Amino acid sequence: MASPSTVAKQAYSLISLYEKYYEEKYGRKPNVNRFREKWGFQDMIADLGYDQSKDTIKYYFKTGKTGHPVPFLLQNYDKINEFMIEKAADDAKRAELRRLTEERVREWDSKNGEH
Repeated sequence: MASPSTVAKQAYSLISLYEKYYEEKYGRKPNVNRFREKWGFQDMIADLGYDQSKDTIKYYFKTGKTGHPVPFLLQNYDKINEFMIEKAADDAKRAELRRLTEERVREWDSKNGEH
């Protein structure tokens, strides 16, 4: 387990990441109370781990949530992470189905003399 100072630094790093994605999406810096929000981001790190937390924040900005507020992220990061994992699994299944379909079409074409 990481030391409290390391977790605090990671939390501030996640806040900076959140601010970066927010500014990219909306063209302005968000108004974030870094000291207050640090605690929520530390909880996210404790629950998901640092790397998964970064991925979750990145995915959050791909969702259709209006305004992408920090409180919504901190109250729902577990659900957002779950949706992100489910979507990745679904995308992988769909890619595999497309590959198998293409393979079957080629087999069918070769059996039936089509090009």
